Order: sequence, then structure tokens, then C-alpha cells
Amino acid sequence: MKHSLGDGLPIILLSIFMGAGGQVLFKLGANKLAFPEGAPLGTMAVQGFLQIVKNPLILGGFLLFGMSSLLWIVAISKVELSLAYPMVSLGYVLVLFLSWALLGETITLIRISGVLVICLGVFLIAQS
Repeated sequence: MKHSLGDGLPIILLSIFMGAGGQVLFKLGANKLAFPEGAPLGTMAVQGFLQIVKNPLILGGFLLFGMSSLLWIVAISKVELSLAYPMVSLGYVLVLFLSWALLGETITLIRISGVLVICLGVFLIAQS
């Protein structure tokens, strides 16, 4: 088993970017879902499922997640899991900025502080 990030880092980062992109597509697709008020739970579940499987944004999100998972398997074949997995937390950082840029969400000082802590943690782990 290889100990350093080496060749695995680009694959890990691409996997993380695809996962974050999938989250954004899920959100964009979810914003288009409409559930009837007061409908029985079973009706809402069926209608929700049908809306989801017909929504190209959500389907695109699933596609990105699937591709991300395949890349992840390749990545962990090259890098120790205990080194690679903490890198996944960079997805939180990426989603924060993508949500701001693409969804118009607000980034607060508290969120930025949290992201800085995450980045520091990933940096420290990468040094091992």
C-alpha cells in the first residue's frame, strides 16, 4: 500500500469536485419539486419519486455521484484510506462556495471560520 498522496491526489480531488457538483445539481433539482399540501404520505412518496426520476438535474446529480464513487475506488486503491478519506471534507468547502456562486446562498463569517478549520485539518493530515 502506498503511503503518500502521490498520483492519487488528482483522482481524489476530481472525485470531490464531482461529489460537490452532484450536491449542487440535487439542490437545483430539489428546488423544482412540488408536493401537494395535505396529501397522504403514500401519495407524496409516489409523486415525489416520479418527480425525482423525471428531473434531469437530479438525474445529473446521481450521474456525478456515480462517477465520483468510481473515481474514489481508484483513488483508495492508490492511497491509504486513513489519508485519503479526510480529503473528502474539502467537499464541504467546495459546496459552500458553489452554493454562494451558483445558488445565491449567503456565506457568513461563522461558515468561513468553519471552512478554515476544515482546510487546516486537511493540510495537517496531508503532511503525514
